[in-house]
Amino acid sequence: MRVCLAIDWHPNSIGGVQSHVRDLYRVLRRRGVDVCIISRKIGVREAKVMNEEGHYLVDSAVPLDALIVPPRREDVRQILQKASPDLIHAHHIFTLLPLLSIDVGKELKIPSVATNHTIFLAHDSRRLWRAVSILLPTRRYLKHSKAVISVSRAADKFVESIMGPDFSAKRYVISGGVDTEKYKPGGEEDYVLFVGRLVFRKGLHVLLAAFSKLEHKDSRLLVVGRGYMEVPAGFMIKSYGLERRVQLLGALPEREKLELFRRAKVVVVPSIVNESMGVVALEAMASGKPVIATKVGGLEEIVEDGKTGLLVPPGDSESLAKALDLLLSDKELRSKLGHNARRAAEEKYSWNAVVEKIMKVYNEARDEREG
Repeated sequence: MRVCLAIDWHPNSIGGVQSHVRDLYRVLRRRGVDVCIISRKIGVREAKVMNEEGHYLVDSAVPLDALIVPPRREDVRQILQKASPDLIHAHHIFTLLPLLSIDVGKELKIPSVATNHTIFLAHDSRRLWRAVSILLPTRRYLKHSKAVISVSRAADKFVESIMGPDFSAKRYVISGGVDTEKYKPGGEEDYVLFVGRLVFRKGLHVLLAAFSKLEHKDSRLLVVGRGYMEVPAGFMIKSYGLERRVQLLGALPEREKLELFRRAKVVVVPSIVNESMGVVALEAMASGKPVIATKVGGLEEIVEDGKTGLLVPPGDSESLAKALDLLLSDKELRSKLGHNARRAAEEKYSWNAVVEKIMKVYNEARDEREG
């Protein structure tokens, strides 16, 4: 089978969808699947050049690489004709290249599967999103896909809200995966870890407020990531008097990030809204660490409260501080939750387990075409 993965961003740029596509590409190839990638140049400046055979770049309709600018349809057609895949797998149902790939694939009689990686506010409000979706290209193009995979039940509800009850494509909930060979348990040092983009919805400001209320005054917080909240976070750290306890490390190389996961006491994912899955939670679980996460979107589907971590209400710094104090004071509980988290990552979220489910969707779509 030859599969073409379609994504708007350069696959080696920074982002959850890009990371998902890179890992899926790697695991599929390891299983003997012939894989190609069709992408745009968005994010290429921050990416290493991808020299993998079968990576095709599509130009924008005008000389500006941005999500709002459509790709050249003729480029998409020529690439798909040249690559001649048995199946197109479109990643992200709200950006233009994946959607256009589905549409061109229909014309070329190439079946397609799409993955929804995203949720927005009120994702389960059918009335709201049926109205809003009139303005989106999603409804027009996604109806041509054979199947839609969502990375969580919340993301699947979002597809239902947009596409409505008459949507004929098969729908599946298949979580993203984590590399359990790369993310492994290690020792433990006295710090709490936050990894993610420093944007409001990721909730770093809530975590900083919680940290100022901890009983464990000697605990440190390491923050990995960049974003527009970096400057406000710096002001908050000073106003709370946390200069000696909180470090903003910026973006780090992969090997350093892996080591921080491996040696953290606790990993916190304090997102406020729009968390369709939670890659950081999976990476922490694979590293054998208990996760404190918020009851938001797909996070509460991944983190099992009291079993692999603790769940708290979003935006509630008091509850977050209590959960942190509980785990920081109880080594036995940390060990128990971390052990359970690693086992869940291996059994349910390793890429080997995830790709088995994705391959079944591929085979059904291909068999339908052949039939």
